[in-house]
Amino acid sequence: MPEDTEQLESALDAVADELYGVPPDEFVGARDAAVKQARERGDRELAKAIGRLRRPTKAAWLANLLARHRTAQLDGLLGLAAGLADAQRSLDGAALRQLSSKRHQLVAAMAREAGRLAQEAGDPAAESVLRELQGILDAALARPEIAEQVRSGRLTRTLSYTGFGPESDPDAVPAPAAPAAPPAEEEAPAPPADDEAERERLRAERNRRAEALAAAEDEEAQARAQADADESAREDAATAREDARRRVAELQAELEAAREEERAAAAAAREAETAAKASARAVGVAASRTARARARLEELDER
Repeated sequence: MPEDTEQLESALDAVADELYGVPPDEFVGARDAAVKQARERGDRELAKAIGRLRRPTKAAWLANLLARHRTAQLDGLLGLAAGLADAQRSLDGAALRQLSSKRHQLVAAMAREAGRLAQEAGDPAAESVLRELQGILDAALARPEIAEQVRSGRLTRTLSYTGFGPESDPDAVPAPAAPAAPPAEEEAPAPPADDEAERERLRAERNRRAEALAAAEDEEAQARAQADADESAREDAATAREDARRRVAELQAELEAAREEERAAAAAAREAETAAKASARAVGVAASRTARARARLEELDER
């Protein structure tokens, strides 16, 4: 990687770390100030890169607070993802219920902690925003790529996940509940004759539903990818428009300053011309006086 690119990324990282720590209402002003400082230093590439940083939603900012100030707790929550995925793939209902309950408790606790952090930062969060944060955390537990965004501390959007978790193993069958112990000195009842047929029916039904779920999740993923691309394009276009407006304002200011200089220079030129004419007249008057004085002196010498 070229050194200039490394320096640009390093400088941008430093600015982004600072910007995504301020409340959303202060983000745009802080970003514009950082853009101005970069331009004043002559670093236009950095200024453009900073200008493209997106303002986070309130819920995304809360997630960033957790990533910055409650890193260990957030990692503990996201660590449940592997267990949830295993339970979902193996259809282990008991484990899934236990982990889901723990997930709900931890997500709610993390949301409350984010609310306290926001209060300390002077920007309290409404209950609706805390619910949006819980949606972000649930999405992070379901999608590794979302978890990485949350861990980065630079999340900008309010994300949610409406699927049913990782794709299950098509060959898995529901984990049976532990059988009750048979009465003492009695043999356990024999399984029904059609037990294997029922298992086959359940497996076939399970496969059918898994295929339907996979198709639905693929469709959703494609729709979300398209929505993300369209949103990114929209925000890029908005950033470009803001940059263009800012540049127009700068050029207009420069033009007005140049016109003011022109007016001042024109006034100075007129004053200089008037002074030059007055000086020329003074020279003529002085020359006439000199000539008369010389003539009188010569007339006296001739006597």
